[in-house]
Amino acid sequence: MIYAEHIDTLKYEPIVVRALSASKRWLMLGATVALFGCGMSQTHQGKELAIAYQNNSSIQPAEGKDMVINYQVMVSVRPEDNKLINGMGIPLNPELIVTADHVVDGLEVGDLAYVQLGRLGKLSQPMAAEVVLRSPETDLAYLKLVESRFEPAVVPKWCEDEQFGSRVAMSKLTPDSRVTTASGTVSGITKRPLMTESFNAEASKEGFPPNNMHSEPVSWILLHQAMSGGFSGGAIYDVNNQCVVAVSSLIASFNDLAEPDLYGSVYEAIKTKYWADSSKVIAFGVPMQTVMKLANTVTAKL
Repeated sequence: MIYAEHIDTLKYEPIVVRALSASKRWLMLGATVALFGCGMSQTHQGKELAIAYQNNSSIQPAEGKDMVINYQVMVSVRPEDNKLINGMGIPLNPELIVTADHVVDGLEVGDLAYVQLGRLGKLSQPMAAEVVLRSPETDLAYLKLVESRFEPAVVPKWCEDEQFGSRVAMSKLTPDSRVTTASGTVSGITKRPLMTESFNAEASKEGFPPNNMHSEPVSWILLHQAMSGGFSGGAIYDVNNQCVVAVSSLIASFNDLAEPDLYGSVYEAIKTKYWADSSKVIAFGVPMQTVMKLANTVTAKL
């Protein structure tokens, strides 16, 4: 696995085209695949997904950026050291924040991180937040503000259900308040896929091995534009419904899937003319159901 901090190491060679040539049965036009998650199954057609991708990618990539930034914080170990800016986080209530576990890798429960509210062109002063739960198995961690509190207006709404084909936006902040935006199309929710051994080994250097998390559900986001370092832990935001779909967890190319034949609809979308050759990358997010389940565990102990 390669987290969002390591997108530059991704390769986009069309190896999967050759590797899958013998499996023509599931490459037939109109083939579908069941995406399983949260006790439900969804069957999506690759052509439909490709058309949704085409429609969504024609929208200006900056659309939705303002909304996403207003509902996020930047997470760092020491705010005075820019090299230790790890990623983003999302307020769950006026004092609790969720982020990706690998964002706080190296910290223990009880240790302090620092968060700054996002604003276009401006960051708030750093606020100390204690690590109150780490869950490497789900790639989620929770921080509690020590003295400060957020205004209720910065706490986003979470989507009750994922909408297949919806356009989502992701944003990250830098210490100088610059904003970088990515966008994508929701392709479904499924069990966390197994990754190739090389991908898993590389990711193990940065945190919990992804193949040890394969039983957890994840949201699939087909990216319109590549994500760079710093998006991890931030909001995957449904622009139309104005709610958070999931917490950004990792990105990979289709070639990094150990069992690509299980995701025929995604491949079908990739191989159509609608898909940009430079954007054959999938973002994975931890969905609301998992986020809230662990959040309830945290709040019960506070």
